[in-house]
Amino acid sequence: MKRSVLAFIGLLMLVPAAPAPRAQQARYSPTSGDVTVLSPTAHPQVPRDLAQLWLAPDRTAPRSNAVTSVMNAARFTASGEYSKALAVATQPIAKEGPLGQYAAYYAGVAQLRLNRAADALKSFRSVQDQKPTGYLWEAAAIGEAEASEALDRPADAVRIYNRLLKGRLSNVEDVYMRLGRAAKAAGDPTRAAEAFAHVFYEFPLGENAATAGNELDALTGLQPLKAGSQRYKVELGRAERLFGARQYADARNAFDALRPYAGDDDRELLRLRVAECDYFTKRARQARDVFRDLSADAARRGEATYFYGLASKEAGEVDTFVSTMQRVAADFPEQTWADDALNALATHYLKTDQDDLADATFRELYRRYPRGNNAERAAWKIGWSSYRQGNYADTAAVFERAASDFSRSDYRPGWLYWSGRAQERLGAAAVAQERYALAAADYANTYYGRLALKRLTTPVPTRALLTSTAAPDDRGLPANGAVVRALLSAEMFDDALNELRYAQIVWGDSPVVQATVAWTRQQQARSESGMKRLLLLRGAINTMKRAYPQFMAAGGEELPREVLTVIYPLAYWDLIRKHAEANRLDPYLVAALVAQESTFSADVKSGANAYGLMQLLPSTARQYAKKLGLRYSSRLLTDPESNIRMGTAYLADKIREFGDLHLVLASYNAGERPVRRWQNERAGLDTDEFIDDIPYPETQNYVKKILGTADDYRRIYKEAQVLEPLESTRALTVPTLTVPSRKAVPAKRAPKAPRKPARRR
Repeated sequence: MKRSVLAFIGLLMLVPAAPAPRAQQARYSPTSGDVTVLSPTAHPQVPRDLAQLWLAPDRTAPRSNAVTSVMNAARFTASGEYSKALAVATQPIAKEGPLGQYAAYYAGVAQLRLNRAADALKSFRSVQDQKPTGYLWEAAAIGEAEASEALDRPADAVRIYNRLLKGRLSNVEDVYMRLGRAAKAAGDPTRAAEAFAHVFYEFPLGENAATAGNELDALTGLQPLKAGSQRYKVELGRAERLFGARQYADARNAFDALRPYAGDDDRELLRLRVAECDYFTKRARQARDVFRDLSADAARRGEATYFYGLASKEAGEVDTFVSTMQRVAADFPEQTWADDALNALATHYLKTDQDDLADATFRELYRRYPRGNNAERAAWKIGWSSYRQGNYADTAAVFERAASDFSRSDYRPGWLYWSGRAQERLGAAAVAQERYALAAADYANTYYGRLALKRLTTPVPTRALLTSTAAPDDRGLPANGAVVRALLSAEMFDDALNELRYAQIVWGDSPVVQATVAWTRQQQARSESGMKRLLLLRGAINTMKRAYPQFMAAGGEELPREVLTVIYPLAYWDLIRKHAEANRLDPYLVAALVAQESTFSADVKSGANAYGLMQLLPSTARQYAKKLGLRYSSRLLTDPESNIRMGTAYLADKIREFGDLHLVLASYNAGERPVRRWQNERAGLDTDEFIDDIPYPETQNYVKKILGTADDYRRIYKEAQVLEPLESTRALTVPTLTVPSRKAVPAKRAPKAPRKPARRR
């Protein structure tokens, strides 16, 4: 090496040094005398024209011959049939239309794979000469660099990658990795080391990080670390990134490696971080002594003391945990650790059935940190505790203030609804109606919104969420919109997603881009199975919800059905309807349950060993197969019809057992015994009160989700044809099971150890 590696590491200006400790970042200024103002959520109008809501193609329009040619070229390339791909891509018709540049690009890819690098070089340059608007210019430049490397011109590839890095890229990590390899081949170890260092330090979570680290070690012979040096700073920044991403094992190694070179300022931080990594990797006893030492006189005493409390609890020293959290709250009131300590303490009181202490602690938290990290949860706990104790005035005051302060909170629908219920209990009928009206206006198409609608005595205030004019979003359609639409028409989904990612990076995100990503993910799910299909579908759902949150509000049901069916997908409808009706079940409820359990992924397996569309345990499936006269085998679990048949029979038995639907759903999720216990402990509660008092947060949310979305499935799909069935086109996986031969237990979930009624949100 002619140049010290410290020089190239100094170029990593994008890699931050260690961020300021969390304890010193956030300070609170509690407010007083706030006036509660409740207003509807301000949603921008969205166009009625579906073409302005996303870039999904019009499926009723025929695909042009030009687009079909490029589609075939891409498919032949994906399957490794490069001669066929080249023949199709170089046809004159393929060069016509919006994907003509992609035809030239795929011709270059085919030529490169056929070892015709010189021809590929020309093809990729011809694409760039046409100045493509979006991602294709990046892909073509990378192709040109690959062709240059194939022609043994790595220096040319280095120049191309350097040019690319001057612009905005969709995948900076990939280009730096390519640059490092090309520079190494070109005999420029310094530039190679610079590139690999970018990957290793700037993208420690990326797929190339480990390889880049190995390349660095081989290339540079790194000089020893020195306190305060630039290399030390980027190493510390990398460790903090790993820590922030919860990669605690790797973060521990990174922090520990820096400890011999740390100056006085960082020695304590590194010791603390290593101990925190130990705590998060289930070595609390080992970490506890370190936290205790640092809590005595360290600069980060608040943080160290907080973790000392947590580690003490893990070690079974509950009294120490309680006193330590009280000390954090008292001694470090301006640090976020005090907020977190009060939340941890209140949660402990809840789980040990010390409800009065829990309520007092949540009240202290909310009083001291009304806009803090845990304020929303504290407000819910305080208000709900007051409601259960009959202190309805306090419930209304707390929930209305929270609904005003946190207008985008996930708790807000419940705050509004229960403030209305509290006002109703107080005899303030007019105020209660105002709260119900606001809950219905903002969240009509949700669980709480529908509860509010049932209590409203006047029509829901209407708002024009949809407009017939052009899209109000000033970003509108991205500049590469026509290309994206054509790619989607050709079912070239990966290319389309690359273009959409490029649009987000270069021109900024927008509802149109998000909605198109969601639609594309749903299309990809059609050809997948198992967990990959489930993740694609759930990703599509969540992305579409972010794109158009108006779907929740009154009037949101008027969004185009095509958009709503991404949020509420449906597959195996004929089977669901058939077996629901055979068991006298609501088919839309069954559809909502399947959506929640498996998102219509027939061969998915959960961590609890439940399988298939309705997530049945092998023991339950064996029992119901016998009951229905089916010959049991593991194949039944992931066969769509068999799973639905057994699952609906099981659900029907639960209805006969419990009667009330909310109890049935709670039992389906948590098992029979907890639900029986809750019935005894909560006798006399109204249904809505019982649901919000379910002590298992997962079960509580499960019941609300299914009860809410059943109405959505009924509204969207009743008497309407399923637009595009989402059944997977890929062969389903048949599980290999070892099923116990003992008599099956009639429960969906595996038997669990008895739990106290304390798993509260």
